[in-house]
Amino acid sequence: MKRVGILGLPQAGKSTLFEILLAASGAQASQQGREAIGVIRVPDERVDRLSELYQPKKTTHTQIQFVDTVAAGQTSARVAAKGPDLFAAVRNCDAFLGVVRAFDNPAVPATGGVDAARDLRALEIELILNDLAIVESRREKLEKEIKVGKKQNEAEYRVLEQCRTVLESERPLRDETFSEEDMRVLRGFQFLTLKPLVVVYNQDDDAGQTAPAADPGRVTVGLRAHLEREIVSLPPAERPAFRAELGAVDDGLSLVIRACYASLGLISFFTVGPDEVRAWTVREGDTAVDAAGEIHSDLAKGFIRAEVIPYDKLLELGGHAAAREKGILRLEGREYRVRDGDCLEIRFNK
Repeated sequence: MKRVGILGLPQAGKSTLFEILLAASGAQASQQGREAIGVIRVPDERVDRLSELYQPKKTTHTQIQFVDTVAAGQTSARVAAKGPDLFAAVRNCDAFLGVVRAFDNPAVPATGGVDAARDLRALEIELILNDLAIVESRREKLEKEIKVGKKQNEAEYRVLEQCRTVLESERPLRDETFSEEDMRVLRGFQFLTLKPLVVVYNQDDDAGQTAPAADPGRVTVGLRAHLEREIVSLPPAERPAFRAELGAVDDGLSLVIRACYASLGLISFFTVGPDEVRAWTVREGDTAVDAAGEIHSDLAKGFIRAEVIPYDKLLELGGHAAAREKGILRLEGREYRVRDGDCLEIRFNK
């Protein structure tokens, strides 16, 4: 299950976003220290339609975990690196949602006025300083070891020097290109600015607003959080009509999750049958063997072939029997790259 941390400066609306995600999915939050964690079912109408077709005993959507923690900017990142780590709860997340304020509300005044670009930069700087403190601490230790003749960590020292240069120029590490070998070194540090960032612009209630264009390494989403919170407070059956009346075409939960999937390069495939219709998540570019391993390690070990049909073709034909009759089902080998919406049946040696 992928894990996404919600970050934001005070009064940005990050906890409001977390509440919206929980309410829209009907999930409950669990509290762990100062952090709240919610496991959210990923909405996917393709799963629902396949379930209608197969009438299985069980229908299973994929899930994604969101973590709401303390607001950024509460203390210096350099101080935090030597004491309690304010980012400890989200350091092992796969991606971040950075919530920035793009709304004006006299009841909740914004220090220095509303400036989304300024606030996003402030949030990024907070993460950059936190990473830089870790780089400097580790680099100092390696420098002492190298001076006394311990050369085994020279490669690590070199890549940390590259990181230091990037961070001191106030650029996030995700903007830099690292080799696979360098990435193996860096993964253990869980650097914050190396992770994908989805920027959620918390906008006014007026329709027709668009989110600013994304920079490389970022995905952007515009969300009218105040309005969305009103909508998700309604019974689920009443939400679509109210949303249509207000011109809110897409629900906030789907918008945010699609953005998270895009930032992480994720796609969904399905397994179907009378026992269960289920959605699975893999990375774009993963092979049929990778997908088999996602289902069960034994399927990957004994993999022979994958029987593949796109979701829309399966629905159009009304099931596997008709698809076989028309020769639409394909048999693919180990190197087949799974596509979003593929329905797979794995053939394997037991």
